[in-house]
Amino acid sequence: MRRLAVVCAIALFAGVLALAQQGPRVTTLVSDDPVTGVPDKVFTLITAGFPPGVSTGRHTHPGDEYGTVVEGAVVARQEEGDRKTVTAGQSYYVPAGVVHETKNTDDNSHRGGLNVTFRRVHRRKP
Repeated sequence: MRRLAVVCAIALFAGVLALAQQGPRVTTLVSDDPVTGVPDKVFTLITAGFPPGVSTGRHTHPGDEYGTVVEGAVVARQEEGDRKTVTAGQSYYVPAGVVHETKNTDDNSHRGGLNVTFRRVHRRKP
């Protein structure tokens, strides 16, 4: 019986660990549409679902990013600045080229994670 309990605990831990290591579920809604009056820029609109504990990792974008948390809460950090909690209904901005990271710290596993909408304006790829 004790062995069964140990095996179950290990399996549960492995499942939680695997879920935490998953990346965001990304859906592209608008891909590289032209920006009126700005011929060298394009607009991209995506949504991302983050399971609890999942992070984007530190990264940059070639253009500005505007994010709105639709459900749940994230902690966002730019460069080496302070971590800022952004909750449902709030938005944030990341300038082009700035190293940043977004992490789901909300315990919203009962809802399947949180949902963030990102809007990016960036240079058209040659």
